[in-house]
Amino acid sequence: MFKSEFHRQFLSLFGYDYAKGAKELGVSERQVRRYIKAGKASLPVEKLTAIIYRGYLPATGAWADCKISIDDHTMSTPWGKVKPSDVQFVQRYKWSARKSESMYKTLKKNHKSRDIYLSNLQDQLLNIVGELAIKSGE
Repeated sequence: MFKSEFHRQFLSLFGYDYAKGAKELGVSERQVRRYIKAGKASLPVEKLTAIIYRGYLPATGAWADCKISIDDHTMSTPWGKVKPSDVQFVQRYKWSARKSESMYKTLKKNHKSRDIYLSNLQDQLLNIVGELAIKSGE
């Protein structure tokens, strides 16, 4: 169905709106039609199409598996889709996680002394109950 990767990417981005594609790529509509018909474009146009298709993300490194969708403005990652609001609040999420961890550690530290006290109290109560049972003969 597709003549080349350029053809597939162009149709994915612009559909059959050659005027919009031509304007975005900086060439004439007539030239875009030639590229589509031939199934290949000049190297700069192919690279620009690939860059736009990936959502302006690099094709290597940590971003290699990610793509930003022009339609709904979400980023597709190997772990699912991410909205811009998620990315904007990532520092807030990290801060919240650190704060919650700190509060948990403080709470655990504060209850450690109470847990030791309650454990000792329980042992003493069991000793008292044991002594009462021995004295009462049961």
